[in-house]
Amino acid sequence: MQTETVLGMTKPAIAPTGGAGEAAGDPSVNGRVLDRLLGMAHRYRSEGNLRQAMEMYWNVLENHPGTAQAEGACVSLLDQADAYERDGARHVARAVYERLL
Repeated sequence: MQTETVLGMTKPAIAPTGGAGEAAGDPSVNGRVLDRLLGMAHRYRSEGNLRQAMEMYWNVLENHPGTAQAEGACVSLLDQADAYERDGARHVARAVYERLL
């Protein structure tokens, strides 16, 4: 099944399957996309691209509150702030802690 867009182009029609904020393990499209975004942020972090990782964590946390993925992003931000603090970058850690309040 296809639907027509404003510009006359067609795209596959996707039936609604649920909304953001549902429990972890929910097969909804939004939940799956949030899982992928969070996974991508984790990969950026493991590769040492901390700026990209933190940007994605903040995006998930601030734009999708109440979801399991937002909770995971918060935990990851706290872990990263702790690492900054241990490495002597207290000003960066403080900025993260204050933004989380």
